[in-house]
Amino acid sequence: MNRWDEVVVGDSTMPVYVGEPAGSGPHPTIILTFHRGGMDSFTIESADRLALEGFLTLVPDFYHRYKGMEAEEAVKFRLDVEVIADIKAAVGHVSSLESSDMSQMAIMGHCMGGRTAYLGACALPDTFKLCIPFYSGGVFASWGKGPSVFDRFDCLKCIVHGFYGSEDKNPSPDDVNRFDKRLTELGVEHTFYRYDGAGHAFQNTVNAASFRPDQSEDAWGKVLKILNAQLMG
Repeated sequence: MNRWDEVVVGDSTMPVYVGEPAGSGPHPTIILTFHRGGMDSFTIESADRLALEGFLTLVPDFYHRYKGMEAEEAVKFRLDVEVIADIKAAVGHVSSLESSDMSQMAIMGHCMGGRTAYLGACALPDTFKLCIPFYSGGVFASWGKGPSVFDRFDCLKCIVHGFYGSEDKNPSPDDVNRFDKRLTELGVEHTFYRYDGAGHAFQNTVNAASFRPDQSEDAWGKVLKILNAQLMG
């Protein structure tokens, strides 16, 4: 049964959407990090889809400190240090759930959530077996003080599977080549999937102009195959 939980982070209460698979588990677990649109229908349907496939999926609301703001306003206040605290709190909540398998965890996200997935995997290197970023924009910038996500890549320990549109500008194909080169230099196991005819947000069902159903479904098929092989197996 899908539901909303609450987790206290500092002096704020963070809503967490929980996609609960059928059965008692324990289930392999995914921290799904949302795009700039926040807890919209695309985010919820993505969590529900993963749960239907047998993955306990938690989506922390990174905008919880700015209650009452629309997503497009709240996104202006994002800070890496706060996002990391939120991911740590979400992982802590996972550990309290009897239905979760803490030994089989992935972090996955779209757009700025792809960047956040990288950030979480770097900040908690011993927590996740997989990092699955979709069209991760803004990787070369820092939100607030501290290193960029790109400069944190040397902390990565998990396997990375990235999904990118060849017509994207952030990250551009050249940016993705830089990710690839750096992860190769660091010896991080990774595979990147690139889609012709697709740009940024090609999985986003809320954005009709960007959504590419064929490329999106192909990517979903690959993601589910990866998750089943590396978390279910």
